[in-house]
Order: sequence, then structure tokens, then C-alpha cells
Amino acid sequence: MKYNQLTNYLKMTSEEIIVFIKIVENSASLQKSILKKLNQNDSLSDIRKELENTVIDDMLLFSKRENNNKFGVLNNEEEKKFRLKEIIEVENGQNILYLERVYWKFLSKQHKLEYGRIMGFDGVKIAGRKAYMINECELDEINDGLKKSRLEFESDEDWMKKTNLFFDVDINMTNFVKFGLSIDCLRDKSFSKEIKSTYEYTEISKVSLKFSKADLKLTKEFKYDVIEAIKSNNSRESLEKIIEEYGQIIPTEIILGGRAYFNDVKKSSNNSVDISNNITGNIGFGLSNSNVGFNFNNSERTSKFYNFNHIGSLGGYHPDSENFKEEDWIKSLKNYQCWECIEFKSFISIYDLINDLLNENSHKTIYEILGSKILYTSTKECDYFLDKPERFRIFELKNYIPRDILQIIDDKKADVYATVFDTNKNSKDIFFNCQILRGPNTRPSIIIHGIQNEFRRCTYKLKIKIIVIGYDTDFNPTLPDTSVELIKNVYDPQNPCEFYSIPLKQKLHLLEKNVPFFGIPVLESLELNESLIIGHNFCSDDNKYKIDIFSYCLKKKCYVNLPKITFCTFIISNHPPSSSYRSLSFNFQLLKNPFIDLDTHSINPKLVSLYLLKDNDYKPIFLNQKIKQIKLKYLDCKCGKTCFICKNKKVKVSKKEVGCVMFDHKEK
Repeated sequence: MKYNQLTNYLKMTSEEIIVFIKIVENSASLQKSILKKLNQNDSLSDIRKELENTVIDDMLLFSKRENNNKFGVLNNEEEKKFRLKEIIEVENGQNILYLERVYWKFLSKQHKLEYGRIMGFDGVKIAGRKAYMINECELDEINDGLKKSRLEFESDEDWMKKTNLFFDVDINMTNFVKFGLSIDCLRDKSFSKEIKSTYEYTEISKVSLKFSKADLKLTKEFKYDVIEAIKSNNSRESLEKIIEEYGQIIPTEIILGGRAYFNDVKKSSNNSVDISNNITGNIGFGLSNSNVGFNFNNSERTSKFYNFNHIGSLGGYHPDSENFKEEDWIKSLKNYQCWECIEFKSFISIYDLINDLLNENSHKTIYEILGSKILYTSTKECDYFLDKPERFRIFELKNYIPRDILQIIDDKKADVYATVFDTNKNSKDIFFNCQILRGPNTRPSIIIHGIQNEFRRCTYKLKIKIIVIGYDTDFNPTLPDTSVELIKNVYDPQNPCEFYSIPLKQKLHLLEKNVPFFGIPVLESLELNESLIIGHNFCSDDNKYKIDIFSYCLKKKCYVNLPKITFCTFIISNHPPSSSYRSLSFNFQLLKNPFIDLDTHSINPKLVSLYLLKDNDYKPIFLNQKIKQIKLKYLDCKCGKTCFICKNKKVKVSKKEVGCVMFDHKEK
């Protein structure tokens, strides 16, 4: 050994000291010491390299005890500036090196996990105001977190979810996706090719953070704003403003680490026609302020990400001006400060927090404050075979409406309205009646009866319009801005009768304000009611308002006692311009039933409601809706003039005493 080498060796040996390494778990708790011989003049960055395979990991930082017996930590980028001897503490003749584990509170603050999120076209956005604080959180290190795979998009909504870091979510996520789509014009045709793109990615998962709603404590500011919203004259608008400021969703399981995206080919470009008007935005992944993307306008465009394979990354470090080096990027993720949120695995809605607060302060749910909406509208076609007079057909809603809407109905937070007509405009001597079947032991269904004066076998092609009205439990902001008041009246008499009047507190002068109103009967079972049709007429007289209900048996061809029913009245207090409302008058001609000719181009059923302006003991009236016409129908009763209706309801309505409300709600 040469002299200089021997000198350096002896010097290095003399600088080595025995160090007791202690890991601080929570600023108080210490693990058992680990004994190492280290060079006291080495920089902390060199000490980290020496210990990283046996003692230290990404979650441990060099630490020093403060005067208040707490520990301060040294950030990774500062480690080169400090030598080991500068942070070692001597206690009872022992050299102590403290390492403190980075805990969830630090990561929560760094990544603003106490702020809600808003989904956006160019990535998930962090809300501007804090709604809650996290009291407890489960942190798990991910040891084998390297993953390489492909990212594909099945639809624009799938593209929206994944660019907002939700890769595996339940159905309730859909409406938040739609919210982002509606705001940021994702449905613009110019994005069709991007949505069909496929990307390779490398993912390094470092830790997961998980908490529940029970672990959250609401901030004073959030509580105050919610309570003030309840007190305001426009609670709905005030609550919607809260969502804008505090976010839509709260991710409750977060993966931190890094993810780098690559094109399948060296260069990605495409040409397409953009129909938007000078919109500018980024297409990227993750946080909206850290994306790689392109601008677009209302002319032919070419989208180019980068001229090299790497198109963007979350977390880690690499110079944008240089070619991407995956090895260097992966090494950079050993520094916890280079981590980013790379996936949200579960979430709760901010509305859940609002609802809990409302229950504490007003005993109302957020659903009750926001009110009912038209949740779903669709028109379905079906064949109807009439082979005997009392024939009816049941349409189970599960076969016709989306699963999430059906769940709201099953949870008793929504009700159903239905109307039907025969698509053959030339068919005669038949009309159809709808009622709802919904009871403890039945599946929600629509019951349709075909009513003929003289029975004749025939097959009809029907169109059924289904409207679901209730609480928007998913808080879907893409729904039309309609306010619907639902009134339920239960008829369960001790002394059954053929005709009953339900007092209506709401006045029918709603007609003067262009407010549509409709009703439909709901049966709990069909066991004894198979051949019954329930009719109804709205009526006003001398400032008294009511709904007359009556029951007709198709098998016996007469009016019979009403079964137990719930009658649902829907009052649509406001509706979007896309929906049309009209109040119509009937034409009266000799030897013809009163009718209304429709000049509509729509070939779908409308919501139609009859109203009587006087109570003159009119005969029960049914409505017969066809494509181009609405008719009044009276049914013959073969009771032998013995029932209440035949004895007391003998007058046919006159021209000035009857009207019709028609409402056409457009489907989305």
C-alpha cells in the first residue's frame, strides 16, 4: 500500500464512529437501536446510499431533536449540505442518529388531501376551500409497486374517468364524469381519435393513504356556509355554490408515487375538424396544472404531444428539455417530495358531508331541500296482444330503465309516471290506460290495459313514455333544471266505494301560471285487481280543488269499488325551454266525442292531464291519446243503474267546463 493510500485509510478509519440509529415512529415512539459504524464527515446523502439497502428507505428522513423534545426533519434536497456529525446527538456517551418516518399528516398536507376535488376535462382540480380535516388515516407502504401496462379508453366517459385518476370506480362515479364532460366540451367530435388512443405506462406505487367519513372533521367555515345556505331564500343555488368552492368529491383511498405515459408509436398526430369556437385546453393526465397537452381551435388541427415517445408523467423528475430516461425517473421517486397522486381508488361525495350537517341542524335531508327532479325520460316500443277483454300487460321497469335509476326507485326516493298510445293513427274503438304497480312484494312495473267497447282480437304496436321523478341521489348536474313537487294521497277506506274525491290543497290556478300537473294511480298488488282500471279527473269549483278517482272493471263492464291505491300528483313548477307546455281546449261536434287535434311533429306520447272547471256531477272521463289527437272517452256501465256513479254522475261535460294540459318533456 502506497503512503498516500495508507494515510487516507488511517484518516478514514479514525473518522469512523459507532452510531446508534434510532427510528422515530410518531415523534415520541422509538424502535430498538440499530448499530452501525459510519464516517462522521460523510454527507448525509452518502450516508443514505450506504444505509438504503439495510436500514433506510424512502419514508425515512434524517431528524434532530428540538428543544421541545419534538423532532425536526431534513428534506432530501438538503442532505448534500449536511455532514453526519452535524446532526448526531451524544447521549450518555453514545452517538445517536435519529431517522423519522414520514407520516400521513405530512403527505396529506403536501398533496392537499384535506381539500375536495372537482373533475375536469384537463385533469382533476383541487377545490379552493377546505371543507374538512382528516383526524386519522391508514398509511401502507407498497413494497412491490412497479407496474407496466397499457391504458385504453372504451368511451369518452371512460377517458374522462382515467384522466382524472379514477381507474376502478362504481356506478355512482358516472355523474361526476358527466359533470366534467359537460363543462369542458369533451363531447366535441374533435376528440374522437384521442379517446380511441392507447398508451403504454410505467407506474411506481409508493404508499396508499386510506380514511373513512368517520375520520373527517368539518371545518368551521364549511359548517357556517352550509347553515347559511339552509337559511337563504334560495337554498338550492346556495348549496350549488358550496360545491363549486369546496369540491364535488373526496377521495378516500389515494395512491402516491409516479406514473409515466408513452405513446404506442414514436409520434402521435391526427387531423380532425373541430366544431367548437376557439376553445383552448389540455389533454393530459392527473392534476390539471401539470398536464402535457395541446391547444385546439375551430379549424383543422393536428395534435402533437412530443416528438419523442414519452408524453407526460405524474410524479418523479426529469428535465422536459431532454429525452426521457426511465431509470433516472424511477430513481427520482425515492424522494417522497417527488411523489404525486397517481390514483384515487374510492371516494365519497361532498353531498354526504352536507347531508349529515343538514340532519343535525334542520332535520331535513339535502334531497328535501334541493327537491325532486325529472331524473329520467325515455320512450319504449312494444307489441300488445289483446286476446280477451280483461287482458293487460305488465312491463317491469328493470327491463327498460338504467340500473342506477331503478335503484333510486327501489330506495323509495323516486316515483314513476307513464303514458301510452297506439302508433297506428287509423286504429279505432280502443284506448289504453296506464297505472303503476309498486308494492312490498312486487317489482316496480307499468300496467297497461287496452279498453274496447266491443271486444276484438288484435295486436297493437304501442309507445310508452316513462318518466322517473324523484330525488337526485347522485347529484347529477347534467339533469334538466326542473323542480317537481310530488303529492301522495293514500286511499285505503274502511267503507269502499266506486267514486272518491281527494281534497287537493294546491290550487289549480297553476294553469294560469303555465305550470303543468299530472297524476297516476299506484297499486300495491294485482292479486284482486287484474281487470281494474283506475281513472281520475282534476276538478275545481268555488275555490275548492280535488281529484276524483274511480274504478272500472273490464271483465264485468261496470264501475266497482276502488281498491287501496296511492295517487301521485306531479306539479312541475319550472321546466327548461326544451320542454313544451300547452293548455288546450276541446272541440265539441255533434255525434262525436270531444277531441283536440294536435299539430305536433313529435310521434312520442305526451304527458296529458284533464281538468274540470266545475263540479256538476259529471260522468267519469277517460283520456284517449293518439299520435295526432286527444279524445274524451266515457265507458258504459252494465250495473243495471245500481252503482253510485250511474245514480249520481249522469252529466256529460260541456265545452266551457273542461280543458287539457299537455306537456312534452324532451328526452336526453
